[in-house]
Amino acid sequence: MGEGKDWEGAMAAVFLPGNLQDEATCSVCLEFFKDPVSIECGHNFCRACIAKSWKELEMDFPCPQCREVFQHKSFRPNRQLANMSEIISQFTTRGVKGSEEDGFCEKHREALKLYCKDDQKTICVVCDRSREHRPHTVVPIDEAAEEYKGQVQSRLDNLKKERQELLEFKSNDDKKTQDLLKTIEIERQKLFSEFEALRQFLHDQEHLLLGQLEKMEKGISKRQNENITELSKEISLLNKLIAELEEKIQQPVLELLKDVMSIVSRSNDVKCQKPVPVCTDMKNHVCNFSLKTVILEKVLKKFKENLRDELGKGEKEDLTLDPDSANQLLILSADLKSVRMGCRKQELPDNPKRFDTNSRVLASTGFKSGRHYWEVEVGASDGWAFGVARESVRRKGLTQFSPEEGIWAMQQNGGRYWAVTSPQRTPLCLSEKLNKVRVYLDYEGEEVSFYNAENMQHIFTFTVPFKERVFPLFSVCSTVTYIKLCS
Repeated sequence: MGEGKDWEGAMAAVFLPGNLQDEATCSVCLEFFKDPVSIECGHNFCRACIAKSWKELEMDFPCPQCREVFQHKSFRPNRQLANMSEIISQFTTRGVKGSEEDGFCEKHREALKLYCKDDQKTICVVCDRSREHRPHTVVPIDEAAEEYKGQVQSRLDNLKKERQELLEFKSNDDKKTQDLLKTIEIERQKLFSEFEALRQFLHDQEHLLLGQLEKMEKGISKRQNENITELSKEISLLNKLIAELEEKIQQPVLELLKDVMSIVSRSNDVKCQKPVPVCTDMKNHVCNFSLKTVILEKVLKKFKENLRDELGKGEKEDLTLDPDSANQLLILSADLKSVRMGCRKQELPDNPKRFDTNSRVLASTGFKSGRHYWEVEVGASDGWAFGVARESVRRKGLTQFSPEEGIWAMQQNGGRYWAVTSPQRTPLCLSEKLNKVRVYLDYEGEEVSFYNAENMQHIFTFTVPFKERVFPLFSVCSTVTYIKLCS
């Protein structure tokens, strides 16, 4: 009985620490803590693990466990956790060692020197002779241990390799995530800066125009006061003469005739000068300023429309090609993202949607409203064209690229780039070779525009009063080039 209790105690020593192992394990290296430290969110890591995780970072330090981001690299030693980890580690080691030292069969109390492969357990020589194990494959424990040790070691190496790959992936992904977040912050600051500069510019212009209005107000008030002063003098003089003449005309005949010519002469000498009216001088200034406000209204309206249009062109469309519309010479990729020309026609069923003569293909998605854009990677060689086409574009027989046919496109042909206008094509003078082109469709705005997607240089714009649904259209007429839709 005493031996049985000792054996049970040894087993308890083996299994009890397993319940505490998670609390003493670092979530980065998945081993017992070595010199554990706590970070600001309260999570704990080996000092070496957190130092390695933050090694490449200069700001915004994330917790590897909860992803909370801190502005400063800060951690403090956790001595209690270090002590607990050490105790659990030693306890586990002693438990396993005690189990190995016991090494006796529970049933027969004989040394466990054999291993049953069928039951996958260690047994003694008595067990080996029993009916239970007689038909089983039994080998010495050293031989079994060597065999399984190799398997365990192989698996251990694989798991460590997988863990290392995951740790490297995690580290790289964290770095890329932080880089992306930094880019977003940079764009945010650019946005703040641009709008602050715009607000300051508008404030300065407002201040300038208000200053001009104030200057005109002061000029008008000054002229008005000057005119009032002059008119007051003239009116005062006239009042005086009128009073004298009224008094003279009321006098008796003898008094009236006395010095009458003197007062008449003085009244004749008075020549009243009317000042220049205020409106005559200042009206032109006000009218000129009114022209500025009209221009300001038009410019701001156009600015707001352009800004709204440029910033609100819609999301990028993830287009695919429509195999039912593709000409038999065209070969589409499995993901329906690229097209090239083959050397011979394919056996494809004819249908109303298919181009039977022109080497063209439409996208699966059409548009009847809104703003949309997509990007097209173009081959380096001649022989491609793309744009938009109305849904009713002719699919049968030979037709030309032209707005009259319901196609608005650009092409590369003869070593040059062209906008397919009517009655003649328009040559496009580009500063560099095109690799990727962005196509904008503004249905209500009646525009189809092409841009160099690598630097957003404007290439050409068609003005189109759309009447029906339109589809992105692509054409390849050379076996040495291709067109690819960018995701």
